Parts: sequence; C-alpha cells; structure tokens
Amino acid sequence: MIEIESLLQCPSCGSSLLRQEDGFMCSFCGKRFNKRMGVYDFLLSGRDQWEMVGKGFMNGQEEIEKRFFETPEEQLSPADQLIKAVALWYRGEFDEFKRLMQSSREAIYTEEYNRAMVQSVHHTVELIKKESGVVLDLATGMGGLLEELLTYTERDYLSADISPSSSFGLLQYLRYRGWGDRVYQIIAGGEKLPFKNDSLDLIVSAAGFQNMENSREVFTESRRVSRKLITLCIFFEEDDPNLAYVKERNLHVSHLFVEGLEEAGWNVTVENVIKARAEPTPQSMILGIRPDQLPVTATTMNFEIIVAE
Repeated sequence: MIEIESLLQCPSCGSSLLRQEDGFMCSFCGKRFNKRMGVYDFLLSGRDQWEMVGKGFMNGQEEIEKRFFETPEEQLSPADQLIKAVALWYRGEFDEFKRLMQSSREAIYTEEYNRAMVQSVHHTVELIKKESGVVLDLATGMGGLLEELLTYTERDYLSADISPSSSFGLLQYLRYRGWGDRVYQIIAGGEKLPFKNDSLDLIVSAAGFQNMENSREVFTESRRVSRKLITLCIFFEEDDPNLAYVKERNLHVSHLFVEGLEEAGWNVTVENVIKARAEPTPQSMILGIRPDQLPVTATTMNFEIIVAE
C-alpha cells in the first residue's frame, strides 16, 4: 500500500502535516483536514460540500426519484435510463448500474463516439502500464479509468476528486469490487493538491481536465507535484460553435491545452488522435435536461492522449 503520509503537505501553506486520530493538522497554519465517511478531505473552499452526501443523486427529491424507479424500465427514454443508472451507482446498486449504464450508453452516444472512447481508454491504460512508482488518478469521478487500471494492473493507486458525493460513491464501489485496499482516496481540487514537490511519479486522468477551471493553476500544480502526466482528453476544433458554452477554451482546444502545459514547464507530446462524430445527448423526459451539457450542436470531437514530462 502507498505510504501516503510521506507524500502529503498542507495544500494551503505547503508546510508539513501532523497525524491526528481523525486526520491531519498543518504544523504551521493549524488547518485541520479530517477523514469524513472514509475519505480524507483536503478541500480549501470553506464551503461544506458534504451537505449533499446522503441525499443521493436526486438531491433528496423523492417524488422525482420515484418516477425513475417506479416507471417500467422499457418505458424510460435512453436518457432517463442513463440518469437512472447513475442514480443506481449513488445508491450502491452496482449490478443494476453496470447493466443499465452499458445499454443506455450504446443508445445515447454515436457508435463512433463510443468506439473512440473504448479505444482511447485502452491506449491510455497501455501507456500507464509501462510506468512505475506512485500514480494519482486526478478528477476520478465515477472511476471509469481507475476501474480499468485496477483490472489490468497489480499496483495500488491514489485517487483525487473535488466532489465528496462522487468520492463517497466511489468508495462504496471500490469495496464492492474488492479493491478498497488498493486505492487511497482524497478529496481535493486540482489547483491545490496536498502533495509535496515531485512526490508523485505520474498523474493520470480521463477527460477530467475538461471538467475543471483555472487551467493555469491546475497545470502548474500538476507540474509541481509530479514528474509525468498522461491524460485522455476530448477536444473541440478551434472554430467549433460549441466552444461558446465552455468556461475555459484552454481546456477544450488541443493546441491551447498543450500550450498551457508547456507554459507550466512540461514537455508535451500528443498520441493516438481519433476523430469521432458526436451528437447532443437526448433530453430526459423526466428531468427535462440532457445527460451531457456538451455538445450542444452536432460536431466532430478529437480524442487525444496528452503525455507531458
């Protein structure tokens, strides 16, 4: 198992941490970082994002949740089936989650989009298998990449995500798969990681950076803590009208992403570029929203693996 204590420092001031019964305390600024529901919380936002944990994917809206679980599955639209699959994951009903997620993804995303995702994840895993040392899966989310790594490698992993709700859900899923002792989970934002300089050998991610903000801070922080980065990204072309709906173009256009990494001190190469047609995901009949906010209009997206050292 990874010796986590030797890797950690205060994400606020960079000082050493003192181990306490319920977590860690900074030796300089006195900030406390506690273990909550089995996961160490290193968030600095000051906002209690844990208030959502326990309310489920539907945020405690019981009447809406009933519509997903009481409507016969064959009467649910593909979008509602996918949303129900995610709700099953948060409820810990993992057998049903896996079955419904697979079928709904096939119905919602284009065939070439699904094929590009599978091929890209496989290539990413093959690259990671060649690496050694301490590996952090950043912006883990529901753990799609992490699951593949745990299946096809023998090593242990660090996992970091900013969401307490998804982190707690992932904790339950890892235990369900018998992997609870192979992953050390923390909750932290990519712009303030609780790790010492050069303490990690590799940071990996699957479309995680596209869900972040503040690219300059995130790239600089990644460079500070790790000697290498391998990330699967899904980019738009530079003139794509869908870019009007993103918060930060630098995270959604390949050459801007690469330039940002290089400005942070990385040497970057791009591998395994796959173009795939993407359509807007269909609207949920129950919630009136689309499972994915992007793309808004039909487009071609670029699946690329970014390697930075």
